[in-house]
Amino acid sequence: MADRGAQATPFSTQLTDFDDALIKRGICSREQCLRAKGMSEDQVLDTLVAEEVELQTRAAEDTLRASLLDRELNPERVREEVASHATVKQLDELEEDDDFCDDAFLAKYRQQRISELQEKNRRKVHGEVLEIQRDQWTREINAASSLSWVFVHLYEEHVKDCVVLNRVLSEIATKHAEVKFVKIRAKTAVPDWPDNNLPAAYLYKDGAMRKQLVGSRDMATGPPPFTALSVERKLVELGVLAMEDVEEDASDEEQESSGRRSKYSREDGATWDAS
Repeated sequence: MADRGAQATPFSTQLTDFDDALIKRGICSREQCLRAKGMSEDQVLDTLVAEEVELQTRAAEDTLRASLLDRELNPERVREEVASHATVKQLDELEEDDDFCDDAFLAKYRQQRISELQEKNRRKVHGEVLEIQRDQWTREINAASSLSWVFVHLYEEHVKDCVVLNRVLSEIATKHAEVKFVKIRAKTAVPDWPDNNLPAAYLYKDGAMRKQLVGSRDMATGPPPFTALSVERKLVELGVLAMEDVEEDASDEEQESSGRRSKYSREDGATWDAS
């Protein structure tokens, strides 16, 4: 493609009715029709890319115009859409917005959010990491998963990342008590489980194992070692936690995460390499 942009003879990209008929019937493609006009492979590629960019630009402009027109013609519907997805904190912030100065309007959605939070709190029946033995597996994991997600941590005390993860899970379990967190020594659960596959976790829902995580890098998003936020975000990816339940408090934790990671690495000797 060294001569791209150095086209000596201009070509028309306008196809004939006959070309259009061939394309419509699947006999040939637009690319083949352009090549038949004498275009090189590079010129055809440049033409098709330019046409695709133009189509996408027009579509984006059309969407923007439609959105602006909708906001102008249907301000009430737009307000409803924004407020219906806002958290309680965001609803408080909307009180400063001239478009949302109706106290009764915001009060309706605030009450909805409060009712949703109350319902969610009624489902928060756990709140700690439960240590179990092998003979408790069916009751504490399979059966319990019919009511909520169950996160099972296979660990050993001599594996440093397991120590860190257990500490982080205790924090997460307190914040997300609607999920059941369980831990069991790996050799108790599976006698020949190798240490190099630790930490490990099983996620159960509706009586069945839905996901298996093996090794430190499977347990969290972002750079190691573990923080509550990085593990929470992993659970959001897996559908165990809702994004809004995690991200609302994310900024405060992110400000503290560097110090906590250094603390984990120094005190616990976590095996992850952050470089």
